[in-house]
Amino acid sequence: MTIHIETITPPAGLSFRLLRWRDNLRDVEQFTAEGRWVPFVGAGDHWHLHREMELTFVARGGGQRLVGDHIERFRGPELELLGPHLPHCIQGLRRSTGLSAQFHWPLEHPLRALPEFAQLTALWERARRGLVFGPPVCRALGPRLLALPRLPAAARLGALLEILSALAALPVAQSKVLSHLPFSVREGERYQAGIERVIRHVLEKYAAPLPLREALRLAGMSKASFERQFPRYTGCTLTAFLNRVRLDHARRRLLSSREPISALAYAAGFNHLSHFNRLYRRVYGRPPSAERR
Repeated sequence: MTIHIETITPPAGLSFRLLRWRDNLRDVEQFTAEGRWVPFVGAGDHWHLHREMELTFVARGGGQRLVGDHIERFRGPELELLGPHLPHCIQGLRRSTGLSAQFHWPLEHPLRALPEFAQLTALWERARRGLVFGPPVCRALGPRLLALPRLPAAARLGALLEILSALAALPVAQSKVLSHLPFSVREGERYQAGIERVIRHVLEKYAAPLPLREALRLAGMSKASFERQFPRYTGCTLTAFLNRVRLDHARRRLLSSREPISALAYAAGFNHLSHFNRLYRRVYGRPPSAERR
């Protein structure tokens, strides 16, 4: 599996990158300074990170979102703001449409030196863990984000700042923080590829046992290195990560079928119903039987 520490270079003549998709996150298009959309191979469905902040509007479609140590099923419309170096991906996004703006304005950027930028400081800090905004915000700001490509260059930058300013002015209750922990993984991390192999294995084969020795083989790492590095990328231990993925799959079946709870727990990879019930209540705040009712 290839390493997905993405290096983003805006097209010539642009200070930030715009990407759009009309079905999935591999077949995307990139906006050029000449006002054209050109084909581009996206990495949004792979566990990846980049130094740029990313503002994404999913107008239609849904999938499984992973941001830092956050795992959740979602369905658009949804607006998401991710800080720099925050590992993320969306699995299973099909028959979807949306647009992403990716921009790099670090502390030393001239724009950050302007006094007006102080309004965005709190938003920047909260975005380090990832933020998601619900339907009311999407209805107000989603169309404005989709309209960016139709604007002249200077107006496009101004409109992006206006959108970010509107997000910064929202009450905190209108957004949800995604990752419990902020992440600071930097380009050049030599453990990224190995950790990604383990994460991909968990997402694809979550119901199968994953002994530590097999995880170490996939990662190509020693036990000490793996136990130190895995939480840096996911915010939790391998066991906790595997349990969250299994719980997510079990919960979707719980809410969409009448299968016995024991059957769906075993199908998700849990060997003991009592253990499943205990974890489910800890994560979702109520036992599975009560949530189904």
